[in-house]
Amino acid sequence: MFKSTNFTELEQISLAKEIAVIGVQATPFTSMLMAKGNIEKALSTVYTWREKTLDHTDDLSAVEGSDDVVFYETARAELNNILEIFKKGASISGTAVAMKSTQFAEEVNDRLLELKINMEKKFINGLKNDGSVAPFKRQLSGLIEMADPSNAVAVTGAVTEDDVKKVMRNLWKQDLADGTVYAFVNADIKEQIDAIYKDKYGYTHVTTSFGLLVDSINTNYGTVNFVLSKHVPVDKMIVFNDGYVDLAYLRSPHFEPLAKTGDNVKGQVIAEATLKVGSKKGVAVLTVK
Repeated sequence: MFKSTNFTELEQISLAKEIAVIGVQATPFTSMLMAKGNIEKALSTVYTWREKTLDHTDDLSAVEGSDDVVFYETARAELNNILEIFKKGASISGTAVAMKSTQFAEEVNDRLLELKINMEKKFINGLKNDGSVAPFKRQLSGLIEMADPSNAVAVTGAVTEDDVKKVMRNLWKQDLADGTVYAFVNADIKEQIDAIYKDKYGYTHVTTSFGLLVDSINTNYGTVNFVLSKHVPVDKMIVFNDGYVDLAYLRSPHFEPLAKTGDNVKGQVIAEATLKVGSKKGVAVLTVK
């Protein structure tokens, strides 16, 4: 049998750097986490961690010169997520290679982008499945499924400024550690948010550029930065603290050539990854009904 050990080190090509810079606009969530270095190493098909929480003991005062030390340990829930395998193959004929020597590399590049887009969708919308029943595919839990229900905000009609404040206040009340708050939205909700401020802006420098684009909103509970994503459901806004969200790889994205069986060249791009949410309290979902 032709095994992976038959390939030289050069033939097993890591694509971790390539996937970080490809298709940034099509995959804003995955690209952002990669750019920030929010990546961890998994060691099994189930990635487990302890919930990231802070101790909230009310009285920490001590007597001057005292030798008494009280040790605190916050009760932390054990959380986990499933590692999902993402794989896509590329194959071209020997004739196509002869006509254009770079064609196979271009095909692999396209498959890598498709792989990243699919990962993006799962990181946001994935539903957890341990793969114990047919078709035995392990599937990860996405950002929406892992959000804390106590942070949820239900909206009837259009999103208002008060709704944005309510989401931010819900996160603020959770006593989260420092981090940057992002809100990922699809086009419909983003247009509603832009409309809130349509009469509340002005231009102070570039007089040849007009329009309205709300990139961030300052509230009493912190600043929320908006990111447009076509992979977020049209009725939802996902708000999260990036200090609590990471990617975890069992196998980082890479290219593997496949054994030659005829007049063609074959290979596959493959990754095994999951999403880590350090604390569900760091994620909120606003739903428009």
